[in-house]
Amino acid sequence: MLFRVFFCNFKDMPSILKYPFLLLLTTSLWIVQASAQQNDDTTSIVLFQSIEYKPVGPIKKGTASYYSLKFEGRKTATGATFSHVNYTAASNNYPLGIFVKVLNPKNNLFVIVKINDRMAKSMSKKGRIVDLTRVAAKEIGIIKQGIGKVLVQKVEKLTNK
Repeated sequence: MLFRVFFCNFKDMPSILKYPFLLLLTTSLWIVQASAQQNDDTTSIVLFQSIEYKPVGPIKKGTASYYSLKFEGRKTATGATFSHVNYTAASNNYPLGIFVKVLNPKNNLFVIVKINDRMAKSMSKKGRIVDLTRVAAKEIGIIKQGIGKVLVQKVEKLTNK
């Protein structure tokens, strides 16, 4: 009813009110459409290294970096020994022990990594969402730049191979 009243009286509205109203209306539609597109991805199955994963939860935008070589052989927050040849990552945004899909939107390359460590708080303040091993960073194409914009989403393992 209110919607109909707005459009019946739209032609009688002063120009100064028409443009902010149209801007508000179109911005709202873009937000709704973007939300719908993000939620569509949670139903697809992702295959990485012959293992199937199901995306769950929201997609988070942020910056990814990768560990310095000095961390090789040190203990992670979970007690595992860190190695750059494993598909693992540090994050303050996700619980330890879960798997996440890290997608580079520039080239559509992705990896699945297990969160087994925490980042320094200063890295989170800089917008870093995940700190990858060198093998993971190389696979998604951020090794040369050192950092890159990524989309990160929690995934659940579906098969045990």
